[in-house]
Amino acid sequence: MKRILITAEKDQAEVVFNELQNSGLDCLSLPLEKYRYSVDPEQEDSLLQAVDSFRFVIYGGMRNARYFLRWMEEKKMRELMRRKIHLVMHRPEADLLEKEGIPAIQPRQDASPIDLMEFLLRISVSGKTLYPCAEHASEEMPGLLQELEMPVAEFTVCKPVQMNKKKLEQKRKSVQQNPPDAVLFHSRGSVVRTQTAFPDLDLNEKVLVSASAGVTQKMYEENLSADYQAEGSWNSVLRILRDQC
Repeated sequence: MKRILITAEKDQAEVVFNELQNSGLDCLSLPLEKYRYSVDPEQEDSLLQAVDSFRFVIYGGMRNARYFLRWMEEKKMRELMRRKIHLVMHRPEADLLEKEGIPAIQPRQDASPIDLMEFLLRISVSGKTLYPCAEHASEEMPGLLQELEMPVAEFTVCKPVQMNKKKLEQKRKSVQQNPPDAVLFHSRGSVVRTQTAFPDLDLNEKVLVSASAGVTQKMYEENLSADYQAEGSWNSVLRILRDQC
């Protein structure tokens, strides 16, 4: 049985964790990310002044959706935001938004940032995109929109919480006691976080799985090579973990 190290939050990678429980793979879940609600005041002022100029809201994951919903509640913006076109890649985010009365569009069942881009290019509606995100986030979607000269504004709704030394040592001990055969890099940020958290883990001896082309590029910058590359969605990651690991 192969053991796969996954450092994403379980809330973020819900699809993968639920399905791996029914497979022959051993998931070593050691989240290296923790966030708390936090809004950038300058971004908030800019958003409130220009809120009518936004036509779309795109969510890169459950975390971003959850914290943006909290902001909408605090600012009593739900009814106004319901008039926007809300786009998601994963069903859990759509379910969360729709439970709160906000219709959400998932372009396809196994959606990726490219799928959302293609959807935006196909429809005849123009307008600016709002992208809720974490502080200092490094996500693919805003960059893709900028490359196509489509107006987008990132809006910080949460910030990372530093992991205390005791918890980090516990995670390092877990890796030593249960050495993984493969490592999943689910985001660009996870590449550096994994190297920093587990300096004794020889990644060149492991099967390395990249969640997307952007993650693969970041791995290349860190002198790492992806053995397998998914298509940017959790379901595509799951297929590779099942079929190749």
